Amino acid sequence: MRVLGVNTGTSVDAIDFALIDWHDIHNLKNYSVIREDSVPFDATLRTIFEKLINKQNGNLDEISNLNFAFSRFLAENINSFKEKYNETIDLIGIHGQTIFHGTESTWQLGEGSLIANLTNINTVSDFRPADMARGGGGAPLISFLDDRLVRSDHENIATLNIGGIANITVLVKDSPCIAYDTGPGNTLIDNLCQKLHSKPFDKNGDIAFKGKVNEKFVDNLIKNTDYFRLPPPKSTGRELFNHKFADKFLDLGNTQNIISSATYLTAKTISTELQKYPISKVLISGGGINNNFLAEKLKELNPAITFSDHQQCGIMSQYKEAILFSLLAYTSYNRMANNVPSSTGAKASSILGKISYV
Repeated sequence: MRVLGVNTGTSVDAIDFALIDWHDIHNLKNYSVIREDSVPFDATLRTIFEKLINKQNGNLDEISNLNFAFSRFLAENINSFKEKYNETIDLIGIHGQTIFHGTESTWQLGEGSLIANLTNINTVSDFRPADMARGGGGAPLISFLDDRLVRSDHENIATLNIGGIANITVLVKDSPCIAYDTGPGNTLIDNLCQKLHSKPFDKNGDIAFKGKVNEKFVDNLIKNTDYFRLPPPKSTGRELFNHKFADKFLDLGNTQNIISSATYLTAKTISTELQKYPISKVLISGGGINNNFLAEKLKELNPAITFSDHQQCGIMSQYKEAILFSLLAYTSYNRMANNVPSSTGAKASSILGKISYV
């Protein structure tokens, strides 16, 4: 079954596509990557999303209209992908764009029925609520892919995704999968780069390399942030790590030191969690993989761990989450439970996603 996974992350910068041919529902490792691609996010929609997420409030008509405009935008780009590569697509899986994720509820925009009818392809969407209905946090979803496609039979490994938020999956031999958000990934860095340097992000970590990390400031900020003390399972988002949190770094004055210290916060909070487990290798994905300053700090803080990418698993790191939503859609369509209770805290397994038929 050829399933197109579609992902837009917390950074709201692009749409990633991964068309996967899943050959056997009983052996999920039996798959072929047909095509991967990425296109820029619509600038007007991105501005609206940024405003809505940062304010954490909005008018009902604005949100409803945004939901439909965003869905049409996705459908148009799915149709363009199909036409550009002349590919057959049997099913679509979309995560949608998170505008709120809390302990009591979650909200991702992206109307499956609209996308299904505009593309003429059955669509699976809205993956988080079913897990929350079983008492889970609705996140992280990536642990299902890690547990089924990445887990090793002979070594203890972890995966690390550095998107807007950073999350890890711990895969220790003969133990249940553990996965959770460690805290901010790129979101604080991006916010401060836009505010102080008029750049969307710190390309290659170039600005951070010119600054000096204020370790005392970062340690105090970590100490005074409740989220970092919570035990897993846990998840977070830009409800907490938003422009208000980023503004705390402005007290450092020097703009380059600010970027260095914000990047170090990401490295330090990730490292603190990795060091709690007997792992020897970490496979990294997400946009943060291109930040050389962040990569350098992770290696400095974790000298006993080898950092690599997902190529050994046949996965291009940039498209890992798009592959995830292809996998979730495929398993949902085939009525296979696809949450990971040991990671989300759910009391039972469940089938994630809602199917919209043409």
